[in-house]
Amino acid sequence: MIFSAGPTMRRAFATCSVQFRSPYPYVLAPVPSDPKASELFGVKFATKSQDPVEETTDPTTIIGWLKGDSVDLATVAVTDGTQIRPAQFVENQRFWPHVEQVFRLHAHEDPDLQAQAAFQKNGWMNISDLRNPPPAGRTGEPEDIVGCVLVENKVIKRGSFQPNPVHRPATSHGLFQLPKYLQARLVDQLARH
Repeated sequence: MIFSAGPTMRRAFATCSVQFRSPYPYVLAPVPSDPKASELFGVKFATKSQDPVEETTDPTTIIGWLKGDSVDLATVAVTDGTQIRPAQFVENQRFWPHVEQVFRLHAHEDPDLQAQAAFQKNGWMNISDLRNPPPAGRTGEPEDIVGCVLVENKVIKRGSFQPNPVHRPATSHGLFQLPKYLQARLVDQLARH
């Protein structure tokens, strides 16, 4: 099972997974001045200590950029990220080392992942993007698998996270969503940059 975010309910002979989405806050950040990039706006996570639009944003904390009209982009980005589509999104390759580091350092601490590891017992366990979690007992789409961790005797091996090179940060289901625990660790790390 990969990231079933809600409780499993049984009726007669059918099993279904009820998914609860809790969107993460996204805000616009200005892209450093570049006359060729006047229609690009950076997307980053909001943090408690940050002004929603901050001129001095560390470029490695920007998730990516949106292309298009500034008014439309502002409306899209300040919602929950579900309206962001691949055609308008440009990935920031310098952002992803933050995500990988957080997963390597903290995936073994995540309570939801620990529960899945106890169920799986041994082997490599996929970690799916919560924007489009797979049904219970199924593997997610390749573009929705963030990576995997090694499970040994029902325990996630610390530091075993391997990123999935085909994970896409923006799909037709919107911008990526991490498990809540790892999302909080990522926002903490980005706030220190």
